[in-house]
Amino acid sequence: MTSHTLHGGRRAMAGTDFGHAIGLPRALPGLPLSPLVGAYGELLAAQQTIGLSHLGELLVPPGGRLRVLDGIFAVTGPGRRRHVGAGVLRSLRQDRPEPAAARLLERLAAIQEADPAALRRILLYQLTHLLQDHPEGELPATAAGFGVDPAEATALVRAAARRARLDGGQRVAAENLLDDVREHRIRSAARRAALLPPAGEDRPLAALLEDLAARVKAADTELAVARRAEEQGDPERACVHYEEAAALAGDCPRAVRGLVRTHRPGPGDPGPMVSALVPDGVELRWPVGDFGDMRWRVVRLTRGEPVDSPLAELAGRPVGGVLVDRGAGIGEEVRHVALPLRADGAVDGPPLIAAPLAVAPVVTEAAAVDGNGWIEGAWTAPEGAARCEVTLTGPQGPVPVPPPARAGLRETLRAPGLAPGRYELAVRARYAPVGRADHGAVSAAVTVSVTVHAWPDPVLTLTARAREAGGVEFRRTGGDGAEVRLVEWPGAAPAERAELTAAELPPPLDWVGPNPTGPTGNGPGGNSPGGNSPGGNSPGGNGPTGNGPTGNSPDGNDSTGSGPGGNSPGESSPTGNGPGGNGPTGSGPGGSGPGGNGSTGSGPVSVGHPPPGSLTIVSAVAVLGARALAGPSVLVEAPLPVTGLALRRAAPDLVEVGFDWPGTAGTVTAAVTQDGRRTDFAVARSVFLREGLRLPVTPAALSVEAHAAPRSARSVLASAGGDARAELPADVAIAYEVVPGARRGLRRGPAVLRVTVRAPGGAPGPDLPGFVLVARGDGSRNPPRPGGPSGGTAVCRVTGAELAAAAAGTGTGTDTGTGTGTGTGTVERPIDTAVAPGRPYALRGFLLGGAAASVRLEEPPLLSLVVR
Repeated sequence: MTSHTLHGGRRAMAGTDFGHAIGLPRALPGLPLSPLVGAYGELLAAQQTIGLSHLGELLVPPGGRLRVLDGIFAVTGPGRRRHVGAGVLRSLRQDRPEPAAARLLERLAAIQEADPAALRRILLYQLTHLLQDHPEGELPATAAGFGVDPAEATALVRAAARRARLDGGQRVAAENLLDDVREHRIRSAARRAALLPPAGEDRPLAALLEDLAARVKAADTELAVARRAEEQGDPERACVHYEEAAALAGDCPRAVRGLVRTHRPGPGDPGPMVSALVPDGVELRWPVGDFGDMRWRVVRLTRGEPVDSPLAELAGRPVGGVLVDRGAGIGEEVRHVALPLRADGAVDGPPLIAAPLAVAPVVTEAAAVDGNGWIEGAWTAPEGAARCEVTLTGPQGPVPVPPPARAGLRETLRAPGLAPGRYELAVRARYAPVGRADHGAVSAAVTVSVTVHAWPDPVLTLTARAREAGGVEFRRTGGDGAEVRLVEWPGAAPAERAELTAAELPPPLDWVGPNPTGPTGNGPGGNSPGGNSPGGNSPGGNGPTGNGPTGNSPDGNDSTGSGPGGNSPGESSPTGNGPGGNGPTGSGPGGSGPGGNGSTGSGPVSVGHPPPGSLTIVSAVAVLGARALAGPSVLVEAPLPVTGLALRRAAPDLVEVGFDWPGTAGTVTAAVTQDGRRTDFAVARSVFLREGLRLPVTPAALSVEAHAAPRSARSVLASAGGDARAELPADVAIAYEVVPGARRGLRRGPAVLRVTVRAPGGAPGPDLPGFVLVARGDGSRNPPRPGGPSGGTAVCRVTGAELAAAAAGTGTGTDTGTGTGTGTGTVERPIDTAVAPGRPYALRGFLLGGAAASVRLEEPPLLSLVVR
């Protein structure tokens, strides 16, 4: 161990004079104020990527300690330490195989090879800041917590406490100072140096600052000479000295501006650089020439900025002779200068200078449309534009325009009161940079040409009135000189006087004719808009042509004819398919337009016959050539007739009414006539589809008429078709019971079926359904009931004629029946047990035939129908 090592060790152990003379001959004499390593920012980013608080953590194994006072040593135990040099750094890559750590170790090895003191300086710089930033940084334990060997911790914390503290701006200056010097950004380096405290014992930093000051002084001298030459009218000589100043300080704004003023390309020099606006900035194009792999420093000068403002340097290198400046201020006038550089970063040779350019993007997406005596222009203002200026020129010269309206970056302007003719709209964007509004620029004009065309006179009024002869009569006023069409819009009708094109109009209504003699389209029974009328397809769906109702009776017995509530438009009835199958599914207009009976007026007359079931918003449109104006509307309705009407008694005093719901009608009115009295019942579509329709009645015969109610109180009603009508005879009920057979000794005879007909209103008539008793057994203790006439074995039958004869009192014998002649009679038949399944089995009766829908079936208690 040399005397230097011993001396440095004693001073380090003492710790009182740390920072004056420590370590090896090339060790730092004091704690550094700057790392003084190139690209320190990249080094720091790589360190933070792998989660290191300082680079020393990468140099020692887990549990090891770090010494930095007499060089860099990794201490792994008492008396075991290893000096960390370039070779050791590369060998550590085996312990840290992750790519980021391996790359960082290789870079540290290169730094160590270039300057053996550089890595130790970086470590001391980082440890100093860690201690100064820590709330307990004055304690040795804090340094030990950062991995410093306890033997050096006390000395290190005392020295860190004595070194000047740097704030955030000073740290940035200290860490980037060397990069600026190496890149010949002397003005930037001088500004950073001015932020730092005195170098003091940091001799490398002091030497760097001394050299920097000399270069600054030399550059200032060259600037002074160049200014004098310029003042004396010698721009050529001034240019030479400005080039010298730029070579000394490549980022000197006065030198670059002086070159712009005094440089004149010679006959053999390359042409100027060309600048142009592009969507994402300013594009710079190098002149044609052989520049090889020459490096360039490209700076941007802005009109109106202070002379000594730092130069705005563009990042990146030209590719294919092109570089894009994406940082030019919007609304500024700029000029770009490309300075050729030597390999060491110094300016070498005359610059390439572009012409001044106003960074004033033009408006985009400019367009203009015409309307009924107006022009509307729209465009997108560039970001940063203070406002847009608009001029409009017509056949008679300039036309005054209102200020444009703005929503975000989109601006619109409407100029009204224009005569037909050709117009030209020109839009310019004006800019006002913050703090330099007087230097704002105006963009080039974007011009759009548009022609104002002639438009029709609008329809003023439209009225509709029902005709006694059938159909609807339309009258209008206005629309003079134009073709007036009556149309139905697929959605909501446009507002009156809305401007349209003839191409977007729906076709005229084919059921409206030009005279009152009759319709020009197909009336009921023919084709109607959207579908065929009843008898064919109804609007939007199939008309009533399907099956009758098949719903269940309320007492649980299946019957083959009854059950209101067929499938209605778009929904299913809760009880089954109603008469008429699927009804129409077309819908009326999206909303009720203006309607009602208006004034008959005295204008032109048109007659229409709307298809049954339609609800139409009829709108007038005035058409002239390719242009049209929307007019008023009226609501016209032709109710769809009710079809598939069927009646069924659910009880002596209750009747179920079923029918196909008429199209999109909202309400249907059912009128019941019984005993000379008529009573109206209204049912809504939703209630009918959910619950059906049940009406209170008496057991007497009755009739029901049904028709659709108007869907809107404002509708003008066309003549409707006849109401649907159905009749129901007086109430008839058939009851049955199973009577046990008479005992014969220890056994009973065969059971007897007793069927009773009750007609409170008198004789039920000859048209009665037949009756069948069905047995079902499956070997279980509780056999299921038969689900229908074919759901088991028929063990007894009674015909409808036999039941009618019994009710009329003409039946004879116990096998055919007995009656009183007052509408009540009974038929008894033995049950054929020979064909019945094995006991136990369940019995159930069913009505058969077309008359089953008008007769109620009353069932006995369920327990009496199980034979065990």
